Amino acid sequence: MNKYHVIVSGCGPVGATLANLLGSQGLDVLVLEKFTEVYDKPRAIVLDWEAMRTFQFCGISKELSKTTCPHPGTDFIGLKNQLIKLFDPLPPPYALGWPSTLMFVQPELERLLRDRINLNPKIDLRLGREVVSHESSPDEVVANFIVSKTGEKLSARANYLIGCDGANSLIRTSLDIEMEDYNFDEWWLVVDAWQNKQTDLPKKTTQYCHPTRPATYVVGPNNLRRWEIKIMPGEDPKDFSSKDKVLKTLSNFVDIGALDIWRSAAYRFNARVSKKWSKDRVFLAGDACHQTPPFLGQGLCVGIRDALNISWKINYSIRHGHNPKLLDTYEVERRPHASKVIEHAKEFGLIIGELDKNRAKLRDKMLSDLLVNGDVETKRQNFIPDLEGGIIDSYCKNELGTNLSGKLMIQPTVIVKDSTPKLLDDLIPMEFVIICKGVEPLKWLTKHRKYWNKIQGKIVVISNKREIGELNGTYFVFEENGDLFSNWMEKNFIKAVLVRPDRYIFGGANTQDKLSYLIKKLKILIQT
Repeated sequence: MNKYHVIVSGCGPVGATLANLLGSQGLDVLVLEKFTEVYDKPRAIVLDWEAMRTFQFCGISKELSKTTCPHPGTDFIGLKNQLIKLFDPLPPPYALGWPSTLMFVQPELERLLRDRINLNPKIDLRLGREVVSHESSPDEVVANFIVSKTGEKLSARANYLIGCDGANSLIRTSLDIEMEDYNFDEWWLVVDAWQNKQTDLPKKTTQYCHPTRPATYVVGPNNLRRWEIKIMPGEDPKDFSSKDKVLKTLSNFVDIGALDIWRSAAYRFNARVSKKWSKDRVFLAGDACHQTPPFLGQGLCVGIRDALNISWKINYSIRHGHNPKLLDTYEVERRPHASKVIEHAKEFGLIIGELDKNRAKLRDKMLSDLLVNGDVETKRQNFIPDLEGGIIDSYCKNELGTNLSGKLMIQPTVIVKDSTPKLLDDLIPMEFVIICKGVEPLKWLTKHRKYWNKIQGKIVVISNKREIGELNGTYFVFEENGDLFSNWMEKNFIKAVLVRPDRYIFGGANTQDKLSYLIKKLKILIQT
């Protein structure tokens, strides 16, 4: 029976991302997937800049970006076809290095992720293998699986097992973990089509908040278009398996003669979160522990955050010994964060899907007034919360009395000697990193170097000009291309920032004492 560091059950986009992240950190990973091919139809269609940043660590962002397009923004249309609400994308400069929201084609993403898996000798991808049970002990997990083609029963051992096996997760069921229901359960028809000729369609993604038939129109990459159409009370979702029924319903929104239908399916949109995200050495990620309505475009993004969060914590536990307190922070951090995103998605779904005409009139008036008066948030990304609790510092404030802890670190473009500009995360591995503005904070780190080396932390100096050269990998020195980083540091009154491997900020410092405090606090929290 082979022994791995981690077994991943499921090779959808979350499982494949997780496998790539773990493998890139040098861990031995077994991926078990019951299907032999990538599902060739689109499901998720929206990514955000945090997901794209995660794909940098997987080595696919540049290739993936060639097939994406920036999200055009979203308009909410009321009873009289008037604008009642909107989300517009954040404008450049992009703080995380990528447009805040992007449209993509899921099969293309999954193929890129699997191609990277196949290039990494640390990852063992076994297709046509379905996990059917597992057993845990204090020191390891055994996963039992079946070879679909032959029925052969096999087993593998690992330090950890992660269930990325979807909404009907066998791993979750076997752990007897219940889901918390957020009371959103609706059937919607989803149609993806290629626009093959010019026809009158909105330039932006559009939410038709019409009680007669609520619907969403989505502008995808190139000529890919999507409609999500609510299945009304009294209608049977099974009837929408009929092509004639689909075309008749879709014809209320578009000239169907201008389309080539790629796929259509009736989906049950749920809002649910697992009450527990782990037990002993077994963890859940992605749809296995949460289901998100699509109205904020965050369903897959929530799962990608899961993968990034648990991957670095497992890596540290493998390196420094099993650390249950560190691993417990996976649920502490991710569950409230995912829950908030799901609550927002449900809220927007209720706005769009209102079926009572009188309540819809009141909704339109209220939302229109808020929009006209500028009293409503119009940037989609501002509905994504910061981290709270877990491995962050909640006390070290800057001179303004604010705390950066739990926010995402910006990603500047930097220049390495004799090279073209690159995004910072392409140059710095997935480790703890202290990023300094200029060379002054380097002397603050003298007494902490031994500990920083122990946890394989990195030190980065970013300057407007190259002040010193790179020294034996002890620290990296880059010249900033532009002024995103320098302006951000100045705005926040800090000279150094301690950043986690997943690029969430642990804390910022403007003095030696504050930076020493942060490092000591980190040592206590991760127990290394």
